[in-house]
Amino acid sequence: MFSLIKKLFKNNVIHDLDQFFQHAGQKKPLWVSIAINKRSIANSILTKELDLLTEKDVFSLKIADSKNGLFHQLWKNHEPISEFTIAQNSPDQTKMTSHFNHLIDKHIDSEIKFFQKELNNINNDIIFTKEEIALEEKALEWMKASFKVLEKAVIESLTNPDLLFQTLLFFGINPKTQKHEVRIILFNLDIIFELHENTSIRIKIFNDKNNKFGSNKKADLEGDFKLRKREMLDELTKIISVISPGIKS
Repeated sequence: MFSLIKKLFKNNVIHDLDQFFQHAGQKKPLWVSIAINKRSIANSILTKELDLLTEKDVFSLKIADSKNGLFHQLWKNHEPISEFTIAQNSPDQTKMTSHFNHLIDKHIDSEIKFFQKELNNINNDIIFTKEEIALEEKALEWMKASFKVLEKAVIESLTNPDLLFQTLLFFGINPKTQKHEVRIILFNLDIIFELHENTSIRIKIFNDKNNKFGSNKKADLEGDFKLRKREMLDELTKIISVISPGIKS
């Protein structure tokens, strides 16, 4: 994948970035990482960082919205391939933004559909006790309430110019665990959904509140869920839909 990309970048950089997006959308990567405003690049107003792990390579695209235009850096296996700036409000900017948004939508949609398909596999022989039913119902209600507050905070950060929207989104096959995973780090919450072979979904949600990220070692919600797993995935999908404008803006 992308074996000719270095050669391509010797010519027209705009055309070559176009080629990168086309190739990146042809095959589903193993692991995707998206960071919004987690680092400052070229004194930027807005930063986006996209990492794609394939079977053979790692590709990194960094985009910084600066006063001079959209500054791009493209890397393959931690080596720079190209670096350039696209003028603001130009046809090239509109085209590349559209390519970026389409790529993000495609890969997120593919991962969510994979989760949905796997979680639709239900073992009808499972008999849940009253305690197990009550536990999953309680977990789902906690998730709904917490995500509703989170949704309001996201919308506020996206609509209030005095606030900065930040997020980290990971999905695919986690290189460390080899499990299918969706992870969102958003404000004080660290949300992890992990798919298991027995069609259950393992969920961990950490709330760091006002403390430093990663300071809370004990999850506020943790468990393997089977009865309400699809409703829980729906709640995660809603959050992804809410943060989507911030990723693609």
